[in-house]
Amino acid sequence: MSLGLEVAILPGYAVARRMDSEGDWKRHLMFSPAIGLLICLGLAGISFILEWSLETLTLLLILANISAMISIRVELEPEPLTNHIERTSWFWIFTVIACFIAMTPLTYMRPMGVDWIGFASLTDAVSRNGGFILSDPSIGEWLYPPAFPTLAAWLGEAPHASVFWLGTMCFVALLLGIAALGEKMGCGHWTIMAMLLAPALFAKNLDSGYPTVASQLGLIVVLMMFGDKLRWEIVAITALIVAMIHPTGLIYVSTLVIAQLLVTKGKEFTITDTVQSAILSVAIIIVIIALTPTFDGKAVFAEYGWQGGAPMLVYGGLLIPLGIWSAWTMRSDSKAMIFALWFGLNWILSSIHIFDGLEGITILSMLSYALYSMSMHAFHIPLAALVGMRLSKVEGGISSDGGRAIMIVTLLLCGIAHSALSELSKHDELHAISDGDEALIEALDNLPEGSVVYAENEHWGHIYSIPDHIGITTVPTLGILKQEHSIQNAATTAIVADNIPKLRELGITHAIASPKGVMMQYIQASIHWEKMWSSQASTLYILEDDMMVSEFVSVEGENMRVDPWAELRERDPFNLGDEKLYITEGKHTFAVNDSFAYEVCIMTEFVGEVSAVINSREITGSGWYNTCVYAGGGGFEIDITSKSKLWINPLGASGRGDALFDETGIRVHWIEIVYLA
Repeated sequence: MSLGLEVAILPGYAVARRMDSEGDWKRHLMFSPAIGLLICLGLAGISFILEWSLETLTLLLILANISAMISIRVELEPEPLTNHIERTSWFWIFTVIACFIAMTPLTYMRPMGVDWIGFASLTDAVSRNGGFILSDPSIGEWLYPPAFPTLAAWLGEAPHASVFWLGTMCFVALLLGIAALGEKMGCGHWTIMAMLLAPALFAKNLDSGYPTVASQLGLIVVLMMFGDKLRWEIVAITALIVAMIHPTGLIYVSTLVIAQLLVTKGKEFTITDTVQSAILSVAIIIVIIALTPTFDGKAVFAEYGWQGGAPMLVYGGLLIPLGIWSAWTMRSDSKAMIFALWFGLNWILSSIHIFDGLEGITILSMLSYALYSMSMHAFHIPLAALVGMRLSKVEGGISSDGGRAIMIVTLLLCGIAHSALSELSKHDELHAISDGDEALIEALDNLPEGSVVYAENEHWGHIYSIPDHIGITTVPTLGILKQEHSIQNAATTAIVADNIPKLRELGITHAIASPKGVMMQYIQASIHWEKMWSSQASTLYILEDDMMVSEFVSVEGENMRVDPWAELRERDPFNLGDEKLYITEGKHTFAVNDSFAYEVCIMTEFVGEVSAVINSREITGSGWYNTCVYAGGGGFEIDITSKSKLWINPLGASGRGDALFDETGIRVHWIEIVYLA
């Protein structure tokens, strides 16, 4: 895959040379990806707002590169630059480690989390129609900051792949920028090392919160002026760009600027500064007023409860106690106090989530939707900068006992983190969309012109790359969804009631179902749906009689565990329950009364790299497997031939799973008994 993101380097390098006159070419190169991507995202956002095409965006990016080359050529001196900065090997070691950990999720082949499905849908919409317009048979549009999905669409790859690459590269660029900032502030390797003491932004990017993380690229630009006089024109342009990426970035840029103004107490704050800062404030207020009608009446939203409470401690890691120590011991340092106050302002904003469910106060609702899950992204950079400043003052530096101890702890944590991340590549069951779901999404290209496909309105049911010649009944909810027409609810009701005339009236011709959901059970229980294709238990159906009827039976045993996706299922037509049998070793027999059946199937989910034999069928690897046999055998036998392994389950940290330190094994979901009607 050609990244296409090389276009960011020259513009970023040109701006870095101008803003960081004391830096050398190495530091300028480290700043280049963050600044360059910010410029590219800004041009993408402007192109979307002005309704320009992706071809026009290409022209703008070319012009930006030409301008950068001219700027660099004009600035080049006859003699080589004399700036020379000594860097220890530890600076490069920790910078490389941070970037390597950030890039590790690319080995998963598709993103984790669920947010990427919405971003991929937006990217697909931009690629197909140039805007965030819903596809037929739905009518409406999404309202969402346009910069990230537009630039992802410009990359030209499959939507989920473009989103994955762009999100990961933005995070890597952010880390490189933080490393360069730490050095610029005289902290050497300590600031980028401090970033590795907390999982926060790493977890957010792993959870596919890409625009939220990308919007913090603007902090790099503002922090490049740290300790100097603020250049308000640069602050204003940066604020405009980050607002087009995600409002989170605008909020954090604002709290950083406010913290700097409060600590300096107006020193050297001219009338011009007052006017320019007032213009910036008015612009932010106008944006808020413009969005107010959209949020009117919506309840305050909270993902983890109070984002400045226990979740902050979990995702802040060792940075929290070190940050408190740093702030106290450097309380007489005005620069340190700016970071401490910046952290404090973000912490105060996190209290918005105390009002979870409160309705009628628009500004609170808007803030909650902009700052959800902020425990993962609000405190990482302020704390890392503060701790980096303090650790750089450790007497004796690297050679001191304290310095060596902190570095050893950091290296150990990095080893554990990377091992845990690498292990996740063997756990396909963590993905919202399974391998089978993805295979069937790609197969939709083969459907006839005018087909309308029913899909379950959950993460696994959303089609993020819709062929132009078919329609999908559901669309993901992302940002603000303004849907004027939808047949989803009517179609769901008709499938549940097996109301075939209504389905034909709605134009439904096919259905796609994942074993993660429940609609498969309704469809299989009807004689009016025939299987067309199946991949790893996911199935595509056509609305035609097949004369087969299924019933589903729960499987119980000694080790019953909550299914991680159970909360997202609103129905349970066969009373299978939220808890499923989980087995980790040995042989297990499941008796089935199949006297009048035609076929019997058992639905299993392999958690991790597991090998097992199910009724003579050998299966290896994680994911979903539906094993079927003709009736008369009396049931199933599962023989797990591999040894169970311990692994760190991120679902345990998010609250969706019941164990943080987990064992590989097999989750048995149900037994399906198929009868001839």
